[in-house]
This record gives sequence, structure tokens and C-alpha cells, in this order.
Amino acid sequence: MDLVESLRCLQWHMWFRWREESRRTGSMELTPNELDYLYALLGAGRPIRLGELAGRMQVTAASASSMVRKLEARGYISRSSGDADGRSVLLAPTPKCQALEEEERSIYADTAARLAAMLEPEELAELDRLLAKARVNLTADF
Repeated sequence: MDLVESLRCLQWHMWFRWREESRRTGSMELTPNELDYLYALLGAGRPIRLGELAGRMQVTAASASSMVRKLEARGYISRSSGDADGRSVLLAPTPKCQALEEEERSIYADTAARLAAMLEPEELAELDRLLAKARVNLTADF
């Protein structure tokens, strides 16, 4: 099997596991675009302003505002005052949103455990080294 086919198969496995888990938890209600917004918010690691979220998503503030309203109404995002006079608004993930991140982590942890069970320790160490190298080089584009 060549690298392209291996990547395709791994992606399919992860997508299948994600669908399976999201059906179980109910997170299947989210579109890929909605998930992108939520992961951008989670990725900030702190509450952020709408403009920062729009920048992370590379969309207009109006577009981000529309999505935030939708996700807030569904319980994934909360708003709070960002300063003493209340003019600034910060967006933060709710526990419902944070549960998505935990859901994803459990899927990756399960897949890593399955790989660890089928590989020799040296093979697993080499796979980890190669994936870390790929991650560093591929994420440099973002």
C-alpha cells in the first residue's frame, strides 16, 4: 500500500470512529463548518473576541457573528463581558462544546492504543517520531 492509500485509509478509520461516537453522543447535529468554528474557539485556549474568531476563520465579522448566534442558541458558545464597562464581548466554549473536544481525544486515544497493541515498541517509537516530524512541517503552513 502506498502512502496516499495509507493516509486515505487512516482518515476513513478516524471519520468512521467520529461518526460512530457522534451518533452516540448527539454531536452529529453539527455541520463541518460549525465544527470548524468550535475548534477555532477551543484552539484559542481562552475566551476571545468576535473579531479574533473571524480572523481565525478567515471570514468577515458579520459572517462569524451569524455563526456565533446559531452556536450560542444551541448551547455551544457563551458570551461574557470582556471589560469593566461591558462594551467588549468575549466568546467562550460551553461545557457542551468542551465535551466535543473530549470526544475527539477519546477517539484518537483509542486509535493510538490500537496502533500500540499491533506494533513493536521500536516501530511505535519510529511511527511517533515520523508523525511528529510531519506534524511540525505540515502545521507550519497554518
